[in-house]
Amino acid sequence: MMRNLLFIVLAAFSTQLFSQNISFTFANARNTNDGTNDYYEADIYIASDTDFIVGSGQIYFNYNTEAFGENVHTNTNFEMLRPTGSILETRILGAIDAYQSFIVNDNTTSRVSTSFQQLASSGTIGMPVVGSTPTHLYSIKIKYADVSKDPNVTFETGGVFLDQFYTACGPTASTPFASANCTSTPGSQITGDSYDSAGASLPSPVNWTGNSSTLWGITSNWSDLAIPDATKNVTVQDVTNDPVLNSGSYVVNDLIINSGAVLSIDTDGRLNVNGDLTNNGSISLTANASDSGVFIVDGSATGQVTFQQNGLTANEWTVITAPVSGQSIKEFAENAANDIRVNTSVTPNRYAIAYYDDSNADGAKWVYYTTNDLTTDAIKFEIGKGYAISRATDGGVSFTGTIETGDVTETVTESEWNAIGNPYTAYMPVNDTSGENFIANNSSKFDPSFVAIYTWDNTQNKYAATTLLDAESKIAPGQGFFVRTNSGVTDMTFTAAQRGLPVSSGGSMRPSRSATDFSFELVARANTKMVKTKILYNNSATKGLDAGYDIGNFGGASFDIYSKLIEGNADQNYTIQSLPMDSYGEIVIPIGVVAQKGEEIAFSIDADQLPTDATIYIEDKVTNTFNEITKDSFTITLDEALNGSGRFYIHTSAKTLSTDDIVVNNESISIFKSAKSEITITGVISNAKVKVYSILGTEVSNAEIAAGTTGTMNLENLSAGVYIVKLQTENSEISKKIILE
Repeated sequence: MMRNLLFIVLAAFSTQLFSQNISFTFANARNTNDGTNDYYEADIYIASDTDFIVGSGQIYFNYNTEAFGENVHTNTNFEMLRPTGSILETRILGAIDAYQSFIVNDNTTSRVSTSFQQLASSGTIGMPVVGSTPTHLYSIKIKYADVSKDPNVTFETGGVFLDQFYTACGPTASTPFASANCTSTPGSQITGDSYDSAGASLPSPVNWTGNSSTLWGITSNWSDLAIPDATKNVTVQDVTNDPVLNSGSYVVNDLIINSGAVLSIDTDGRLNVNGDLTNNGSISLTANASDSGVFIVDGSATGQVTFQQNGLTANEWTVITAPVSGQSIKEFAENAANDIRVNTSVTPNRYAIAYYDDSNADGAKWVYYTTNDLTTDAIKFEIGKGYAISRATDGGVSFTGTIETGDVTETVTESEWNAIGNPYTAYMPVNDTSGENFIANNSSKFDPSFVAIYTWDNTQNKYAATTLLDAESKIAPGQGFFVRTNSGVTDMTFTAAQRGLPVSSGGSMRPSRSATDFSFELVARANTKMVKTKILYNNSATKGLDAGYDIGNFGGASFDIYSKLIEGNADQNYTIQSLPMDSYGEIVIPIGVVAQKGEEIAFSIDADQLPTDATIYIEDKVTNTFNEITKDSFTITLDEALNGSGRFYIHTSAKTLSTDDIVVNNESISIFKSAKSEITITGVISNAKVKVYSILGTEVSNAEIAAGTTGTMNLENLSAGVYIVKLQTENSEISKKIILE
């Protein structure tokens, strides 16, 4: 028998036994049809309590001969499939199969076996690791003899056919590709197999009746008087009450919408189709300014879906993307319900629909579609691309097309700003704590100074960054945003497996921040406008560029604030700057401001976990003043427009020194500036020690003066600013404030 031959081959790998538990389960059991024949298909998943690489294995399946006939392999009615993403489909270097010798054999009239062996060595780079999360191993497909019969497909669990799995053999040292050497370094037989056939059952059908109302989550609206779940294939019939998901999250297997039937998913509704979507009717999905309905299809999807984005304001611009494919821009622009603005003062007339081209000059980066461009329906909204649109009145816009069920690769231009957007009818994680999110997955594709996405912030009236350091957030369906790409980057990827709801949970995979980290935001206000820039102190940060920690400013706002790095990247402006913890109290941070002449600006601090004795000052080089803003604000009216750095600087200190003159016991001592960068001390009647401090308490110079002499201190090495001179003798202590110009 074939199974005996295979067992001898497998045993040649090793006589060792590997103590661990591996489990096998069915998933996505379904009936399919190729236009002629009906088939049963299912995916086989593997998991293990100890991580390992699969070397070789054999699995046995039982089946109902009434459904499939006898000896399904001999009669060419059984296929062992290796879909993209499955373990047995793994290819090394994109060209070499990692596994081989795929054998199918009839063992009895109602049992079939499948087996495989590794080709690549266990140390080959790219070999898949099996862990505690079930992973797709391969799939099976059986042609029906009678589709009306129950398939009853199960794993064979008879003891003599268990333990047919081995860990990978061959050297464990990493190499791009090496053939398996099972003689010198054999694998180990795994003895803890278990098989769960529960997932092999086909989902049962259920119909929408709408007997009671339009609400999806009411049992009386379903043919079996139960709200469907992932075990059900749902058909929505054309009845008086069409279903509406206005709240709650639901899961079904396959979903069929009959002709004439309408499924509506409101802003609080969420529906996940684990299997396939066949839409012969109508599906609509609604979003507003604060929330969106969610519609996810894991399998294939046919038919069109309409996405309605409400909550848009008249004459305001919105960066949006079409979360469906195939929507004509001409049809969208001419749809009266969308009420897109049209500029008729220019020829050809120009629609308020534009794409972004960063290579154009300032003021011309948004490229508008004209009536000449849109003479036909040939130009479609590109999935994953961001567009600026504007309505003439308050209201919404709609896109109609097919939904995306797989990964989306959006073409971008290297080393430029690109407007892109969420291509799915579901939320996408930006910086999800699980580590599976848009920024993390595309981290190498961002300009190192801009590892973030930039969305419009109404509070600051500018594009603000969302980073891996920020609180978890997600991008809603249809939401557009900006990214700045790295050199050589021509695409960014949206991953379908990450589609989800507005909230999630999981362990953190972000750049690490310890409990001792602290930060503050420098806030600038002018009338009703407010902008801010963040300074973060972290043990992992440096004074130069730290990708993912130092985040560039988008720019272009008429009122703005940012910082400059302490070291390097002098031409770049940053909305977030991270600095080493031990530099607190020593580093002076240049601040850039964009503001108009005559504006009154109030600077203040919004602090996060600052040390209790922290003091923060803003220095104004023009007025030659240091102003504490730890708790109070500092206000100044500009006598000229600002658009850069060089005037304002932030100083931080762990303590505050008094700037008042204090004389104790001896009033005859005098400390004064005798030259531009020199101070003189007279009247000392006993030996004295003199120390000079910055305004933030850092010692910058010191000297000793003998009793009865006059002392001078040359301070040419110090930059202009305010300093404290502290003199101490046996009987007295004096502190004196001086200003070096």
